[in-house]
Amino acid sequence: MHLHLPNTDRLSESTRTAREAFWLTIVCVVAVYAFFMVIGSISPSAAALTTLVMGGLLVLYVVHAWHAARTADARDPRIIRARERRGF
Repeated sequence: MHLHLPNTDRLSESTRTAREAFWLTIVCVVAVYAFFMVIGSISPSAAALTTLVMGGLLVLYVVHAWHAARTADARDPRIIRARERRGF
């Protein structure tokens, strides 16, 4: 009997896409809140709980972006391949 497992490469790509969509949603929600705060529609003192939640989300995103920048490979593999193909 053969056990069929899902394609782990495809699974990790869809998981990566879902994670990136989550962080993009966080950035958009914080940006919309900041926009309404700047135009005066939302008073930060009147919506103290929302302000704290948005501040927490902003801190979470900054930590995520810092961690992603520290762990990412700085060199693009396409550029490395092109350089090796040209003989440099």
